[in-house]
Amino acid sequence: MVTNQQPNVTKLRTSTKSIKINKSTWAKNEPRVSRDFYIRDTKLEGYYIRIRPNGKKTYNCSARLGGVGRKVFITIGDCNLFSESEARETARQYIAKLKSGIHPKKEIKKIVSKNKTLLHLVDDYIKEQRDELQDSTKSDYPSRIKNRMPSLTKLPVTEITVTDIKDWWNTCDRARSDEIAFIYARKVFDVAVGNEYIDTNPFAKAKMTIKFKEIKERETHVSQTELADFFSTFLEASEQMKPTIRDYLVFVLVTGKRKGEAEGLSWNNVDFENATITLPITKTKKIDVVPMTDFLYLLLRSRKNSSEAHNKWVFPSHFKNGEHADKHISSPYKSLKKIKGFKLTTHDFRRTFATATKELGMQDSDLSSLLNHAKGDVTQGYIFRSLGYKEKNLKEVTDYYNRYGDDALSYMSVYWYGGNSNLFVPQDYSSKEELNRDKQRENLLAENEK
Repeated sequence: MVTNQQPNVTKLRTSTKSIKINKSTWAKNEPRVSRDFYIRDTKLEGYYIRIRPNGKKTYNCSARLGGVGRKVFITIGDCNLFSESEARETARQYIAKLKSGIHPKKEIKKIVSKNKTLLHLVDDYIKEQRDELQDSTKSDYPSRIKNRMPSLTKLPVTEITVTDIKDWWNTCDRARSDEIAFIYARKVFDVAVGNEYIDTNPFAKAKMTIKFKEIKERETHVSQTELADFFSTFLEASEQMKPTIRDYLVFVLVTGKRKGEAEGLSWNNVDFENATITLPITKTKKIDVVPMTDFLYLLLRSRKNSSEAHNKWVFPSHFKNGEHADKHISSPYKSLKKIKGFKLTTHDFRRTFATATKELGMQDSDLSSLLNHAKGDVTQGYIFRSLGYKEKNLKEVTDYYNRYGDDALSYMSVYWYGGNSNLFVPQDYSSKEELNRDKQRENLLAENEK
């Protein structure tokens, strides 16, 4: 039954009071249970103490900027860290500046920013965007900007002008790497403007007149007819490569994994018992479980048993000192240049893998599963591919490389990875041990998909 009777409402205690603030005021007043409590000074208008429900107490001040519009609220500091006399004097200065049209916090930021360089802004950007950026991107920002635009990194950011940027652009190579450095710099300046360190972004203005080259999608790969020459050249070039780089390139070639995913592979992600490789963080934000073919098993086992094996990384950096020490490899480009006659990148190795699957007649869904692509269509349901099925497809690719590459993988398996010459002879995989292993791996995949 509905009645007009009103419920009893207990009036909450006031959330503010006005007194002459002294050195003991903050300590004498306790927080309110459900709201902030304000103690306003009766002598200096705009000066107050804020006490939050969690017990945090701060000195603050407020005034209208230029004497008009909405009030600007500024926190001076924790009551435990500032004396009342210090807070009052700071409040007096801040209120005076606000009334004259100057925001004191923005003024401080601009003073600080006078000593900031472009690389300082990069550090700020990475800290602010740390949850959104991959580790490879975090390292690429400072290194690329430092290497591609050294003249601009020497200037204070407050002094970088559109003219400076255009002078740099007119003297650089205008390669794609320069364009990427420009894009990085524009992004970090956007964040600096947002944080009010600077007022405008000169890179955004410069982009109005600077035109990038039209990006043509790269289609470079090693075709079936080139495989024999490629592997012959690769085997020869491998004598000038460190084993870690050599094995990394082979790993990318036979798995089709992305550059960063392969570089950051750790031993924690390698399960020899179940013969699986788990890539927990990928570009598509999906866990990628890769079954080991016999060839992959030999490659990884040889790395694990090597006298130079790292305790964490499968493909560790060869640097013993400096910023790259105790990290994974990050730049195989010098080694790639040693493969004469083939101007290739690690992504070209991935394209070569994809081409091999097409030559073998695999379906697009199989390739998508092997490469861990994102869904091309939101209406396309998740395509489940068992580990046993993925292993079969991976083995077909390695057999394809070996067949058209003049038995190069057979050579690698024997002389590099300690296998035998019968590795690429068709075998019956119906033993009880193989079936048990496949069952364990299917359970592992199901757990990861959850």
